[in-house]
Amino acid sequence: MSGAAAPFRYGLSPEIVRWVEDVLSNDENSTNAELASYFQRQGLSRLQAESVLRHREDYLLNIYRTGEGPLHSG
Repeated sequence: MSGAAAPFRYGLSPEIVRWVEDVLSNDENSTNAELASYFQRQGLSRLQAESVLRHREDYLLNIYRTGEGPLHSG
């Protein structure tokens, strides 16, 4: 494993990606509109919130190793 940080989509920091991945992987009850609002209240732009939500079903249906989910560009 290299020491260089992997690039992330949508201009998100590593900490935000970890948090968003956790939410997308585990929140089966909220609507996309509720999650978009939640993400925005936590500091994501509207475009970032809508963009990460495009990956919601993928995170709910699949298990990814750390650093290998759809929000990782590499």
